[in-house]
Amino acid sequence: MLIALGIITGILGFLPLFLSLRLSRRSTSTHALTIGLYGLAGVAISLVILVAGLIACAMLARDGLVGFVVAEGIVFLGCTIAFVVYKNVLAKRKRV
Repeated sequence: MLIALGIITGILGFLPLFLSLRLSRRSTSTHALTIGLYGLAGVAISLVILVAGLIACAMLARDGLVGFVVAEGIVFLGCTIAFVVYKNVLAKRKRV
């Protein structure tokens, strides 16, 4: 059960990064500070979600903490890697 919660937390931790990228793409190229702040806010909110899930698991179910953290980390990194590969490799092949 804790591994499933770690998977859900990993996905929820990736969503702020995804939303910040979407918001930064709507900004014009002359607003570099705005784009940077969107990225910084996305990373900060993402870390808050991941750490809050980690602390909640540590307080409520310490025996399953390792499984939770491993699942959370793998899913978070997997979502990030899959998104970057999709945007930089697969999406560019469709345009050509």
